[in-house]
Amino acid sequence: MDEADCNLQPAKEKQEDRARRLFVGAVAICALVSIALYNGYPTVFSDTGGYLLTGKFFVALRPFRAPGYSMFTRFTSFGESAWFTIAAQAFVVVYVLYETNIFLVGRSRKFADLCFLAGVCALASLTSLPWLVSLLMPDVFAGVLFLSAFLLAFASDLRTVQRIVLAIIFMISVAAHSSLVPIAILLVVAVIMLKQVSGTSLAWPSTRSALAWLLIPIIAAGLITAGLNRQMGLGFKLSPSRNAFLLARLFGDGLAADYLRENCPEQHFASCRYLSHLPRTQEEFLFQSSLFPELLTRHQDEMEKIVNGTILRFPARFVISSAKGTLLQFTSLRTGDEIRTYGARQWNEKVIPRVFPRDSQAFLNARQYRDRLVRWADAAAVLDTTVFWLSLAACMLLAGTGRFERVNLFFYSAMAYLVINASICATFAGVYDRYQGRVAWIIPFCLTAYIGCFAWDWKPWDATEKIEEFETGAE
Repeated sequence: MDEADCNLQPAKEKQEDRARRLFVGAVAICALVSIALYNGYPTVFSDTGGYLLTGKFFVALRPFRAPGYSMFTRFTSFGESAWFTIAAQAFVVVYVLYETNIFLVGRSRKFADLCFLAGVCALASLTSLPWLVSLLMPDVFAGVLFLSAFLLAFASDLRTVQRIVLAIIFMISVAAHSSLVPIAILLVVAVIMLKQVSGTSLAWPSTRSALAWLLIPIIAAGLITAGLNRQMGLGFKLSPSRNAFLLARLFGDGLAADYLRENCPEQHFASCRYLSHLPRTQEEFLFQSSLFPELLTRHQDEMEKIVNGTILRFPARFVISSAKGTLLQFTSLRTGDEIRTYGARQWNEKVIPRVFPRDSQAFLNARQYRDRLVRWADAAAVLDTTVFWLSLAACMLLAGTGRFERVNLFFYSAMAYLVINASICATFAGVYDRYQGRVAWIIPFCLTAYIGCFAWDWKPWDATEKIEEFETGAE
């Protein structure tokens, strides 16, 4: 009987582990879609309709965005409801968060599960993460990209199946938004540099292995993006809009306007006909002025000439503007930018019935549609911003102690990623709260990992002995 009981014990423990993880995962998913549940429907942004239409009907809409997220909505919604897409986003986020938590805190699976559940609840209450998961936009994949890349680069104990899953998630993340391609490339460079300079007693995967697992998904994402653009008649291009967003940013800074005023007499640009009413902001160039459609359809080479000429004519002003923009973007992370700036209701109220007919009434009844979500977004912005800066200060202090090597490496990598994200977004698109808000939650997550490590090492609590007794099933 004793021998039979010993044989049955591992199977029973595995069943308990699976049941516990399913429960923890289900609670985490519900917590991360809490904003959508409260709203009564997934939240939307002015760009949401373009992504949904491209996914449903496979048509290209100006300004041309990366088709990766459109394909994600097409397959995950099953052509039925946006709720399935939000659930898929939550599942992906929970998976990468769980794997990262196991890597950072995982002394014991039961203890790591407890830390993970507590951490997700904290993130859902105090950060922008649930707003991103509940939003029909690719913004949530910016944070997913970092977590999956970090694990592929540093988690040596991952099984092959886990690496493949993370590589696929990394590839989807890179393809989700055009800004994430250069961000991913710079992140790979930063990760390799960290691997070279970080002195540690822990064993990381080799640099060659990390490069393979990181670069292959980036290349695959680029090929898939270019292939989808070709199928939509835009040519085998990574970005059919080419320099449109950078040119919009240069108009917003006034640099492009100054360049045209100086060079129009000699260059004979088509843009010279607009000298008296040149766009003064990014939004005016992309969505209000007739200059952008003309350049995009008949004078794409002119966009490149204006961009290159402007940067060469004003290199110092461009660098200073980019540096200032990077600093401003790093500090601009107020939650709910998509709620406060929601000014294209007519687009989405026409798109949702076409893409998801069964969702029409739920969309019209949602709090966001009736302007009853703004005050909650404003309140969350104050709370989440405060939590970010306090978490950053706490992580800096804890990293300075030299304890918890894995979490320290995660913190340094996260800081590099936040700077990269701010730099790329500010340089190529301009400063917007949602660009930095999409990754700001990573720092509070890092703090939860530090807290988990301290909880394990807290001797008065006697955590180690109690957890080990619980795991082995004391007689």
